[in-house]
Amino acid sequence: MTQTRFSINDSLWVRGAAISQTQRNAISETQALLARGARIFLLKSAEDKDGLQQLKRQLWQSDTHVILSWLNPDELNALRPLLQDRKNFSLLTDDWWIYPWWFMREAEYVLFRKYHGIAVRLGQAAFLSGAKPPLLLDPRPQISKYSISGALLRPLALAASPFVDLWKWWQRHNEQIHPEKLLYFPFAIEPTNVPLSNEKLQYDFANTGGACGIWLMRDPYAPFHYSFANLYHDRKLLTDAIAGFEGNPFKFYDCRREKKLLPYAEYRLKNQQSRFLIASGGLQDATVPKYMEYACVGTPMIGRSLPFDYPWLDDCLFPADMMHLTPEQIKPLLHQALDCYPTLRQNCLNWRERLLKLYDLHTLLDLLQAQADGKKIPPDYLKQQNKT
Repeated sequence: MTQTRFSINDSLWVRGAAISQTQRNAISETQALLARGARIFLLKSAEDKDGLQQLKRQLWQSDTHVILSWLNPDELNALRPLLQDRKNFSLLTDDWWIYPWWFMREAEYVLFRKYHGIAVRLGQAAFLSGAKPPLLLDPRPQISKYSISGALLRPLALAASPFVDLWKWWQRHNEQIHPEKLLYFPFAIEPTNVPLSNEKLQYDFANTGGACGIWLMRDPYAPFHYSFANLYHDRKLLTDAIAGFEGNPFKFYDCRREKKLLPYAEYRLKNQQSRFLIASGGLQDATVPKYMEYACVGTPMIGRSLPFDYPWLDDCLFPADMMHLTPEQIKPLLHQALDCYPTLRQNCLNWRERLLKLYDLHTLLDLLQAQADGKKIPPDYLKQQNKT
């Protein structure tokens, strides 16, 4: 079919219903797209035969550009027969390393939440530019089906990795990279999700995020030997180190001790009750919404910064990289962090209104359209300007 101009408002957004109707960022994004007049199709699951048939009729009755978003790999693979010959689609990625190569290769545009994905494809960074995760995955202390499955699958991934990584080498050498087709579309922040409050401080340090991040590496630019390795190992080490000084003398909260996932209201309350929140995008230097959620409620962070995204982040973060520290070295740093707390909190408050404007959904959708129209990413969004 005839290829049409990439237009956010005129495209058909095909989205996974499971995520689009439950994840707060996805819900807000759906509402913003509808307000702009965009059409949305929700796929219930990879087994949604009626939905797939309905979508097939829509796709082959027009040459409307399709934007795939909030879809898991199984759902994408179910869509491939519909797009195999038609093409004329773009792909929005979050954890870009998990997406099937056919979609990354054939997409008219690939939209990245994390600039790290663009940097890796352009040769500006390696998938892991610094420290590496442990060889095997230790599922403790937060035992779950997720962590146990990763621990069991990790040896199998290591055994298969020489053969799979050879295949990935072939894939990389048979993929043409077009920098102008790699677009940056960072996470948005909704003011209603990050209200300011005067909660009484109860913790010096807190961890309100997971410390186990495991994935199956499908993308050719993500080495397969990192499949089911804990890429949040840096966050785990820092959390464990600070926990070792709980009551000696620091007050500490760790969500890993909870028996269930924190509801968002409780997650937000813990963020507001803490002087510092542990933050890291993992060893892969990935952008995560927590950075903005923490800063916008006025709570500074302790952990690792990012090489590309969020130029404002260093004003709101006390640097502590446990990949280069020992537990004995961390205690003096924690005292230093508390000394810096008033300044770092004020920095967060100073940045709040600016962040709410920069990462407003409509502002970001305009940013996305501008890139597709050939304009550069404004310096407000990146520490190192991209070279596209």
